[in-house]
Amino acid sequence: MIRLVQCLMILSLPAQSNAQNLVSNPGFEDENICTEYTKNCAPEAWIATSLYSNYYFDELQMSSEGRHFVGLTAGSIRKDGSRNFIRTRLLCGLRKGSKYRLDFLVRSVHPVLDSIGIFFAPTDFLFEKRSFRDIDPQLWTADAEADDPDRVGWIRCYLEYTASGDEGYITFGHFRRNDISGVRKGDMNTDYYFYLDDIHLVPADPLEQLCPQADSVRQATYEENERHEYLNRKMYTMRKRVAVYQPLPPTVVKAPEPIQIIDTLTIPDIFFATAKYKLLPASFKVLDSFVNKLAEGKVDSIVIGGHTDTVGKLEYNLELSANRAKSVKEYLLSKKPETYIESRGYGYLRPMADNTSPQGRAKNRRVEIILYRRR
Repeated sequence: MIRLVQCLMILSLPAQSNAQNLVSNPGFEDENICTEYTKNCAPEAWIATSLYSNYYFDELQMSSEGRHFVGLTAGSIRKDGSRNFIRTRLLCGLRKGSKYRLDFLVRSVHPVLDSIGIFFAPTDFLFEKRSFRDIDPQLWTADAEADDPDRVGWIRCYLEYTASGDEGYITFGHFRRNDISGVRKGDMNTDYYFYLDDIHLVPADPLEQLCPQADSVRQATYEENERHEYLNRKMYTMRKRVAVYQPLPPTVVKAPEPIQIIDTLTIPDIFFATAKYKLLPASFKVLDSFVNKLAEGKVDSIVIGGHTDTVGKLEYNLELSANRAKSVKEYLLSKKPETYIESRGYGYLRPMADNTSPQGRAKNRRVEIILYRRR
């Protein structure tokens, strides 16, 4: 079954930090110098299953940012079952039952965006003996909102993954069992492609961080320099052997800092003009009462989060929720300018009720103010 997820035309979303990214070289900017030809014809840390297809591109005009991206064969006009997959070693082991957020950029002019799969496995996909038709990826992409009917341009996809605990590698590819019909022109010769860039896999829990060995694992993946015929020989040899699972050191969950929540205040959207972020005068009394609580003890910080329902596109809701949170922040600072306050917009990504009913959507349209102090 294909799992529908949110894929959006990329316009101007904030860049995600690489600090806790569990994959190396997420933008493919670091170039690998292969042992065989001493040329920079591949990205560091990422290796494709077919070395006969062009898959590493250096095109400033087409890249989402930087210069490099990868392109994977999704099919061929003349050869059934033609595919190319790309994989990398994770930097740390994932924790069983923990959730991880995966996002990446994808583009294609062909109708492949409902059947690109992401496959997590304990062993290296390069040495996989099975056909891709016999593999069920844990995640699939889909252009759920169809912002661009022609699928021209980069689209950002967001997925959530629950770990089994034995993951060692992540692989991207077109896992559709049957070839797509109706493609009459290949992107390169008779092959048609989809393109990937800017891949992030991060723990959902902010207290879960990279393992201390992450840098050494990254270095080891960068030292994998077999490409072309050398890699073909290695793949041929390794596929004859029994796959050996070599567990990675797991991510580290840090103990939370000793912070106590003093108070939480929820501002409903009735205190804002409809679809606007300007505070209405009716909100001032509620906010002034909250400000009075700041004098009751030493305040460490205040975090303000803006939230919306699912009406409208994610990009619009992210902007609206961020602006509403900022309006509340500016009001509180006008009363207590020395207070440290952060404001964030979550759009409809963190609902507190079901968005299928008017009552649930009303609860989700809110701004939450959380007051912290250290014990």
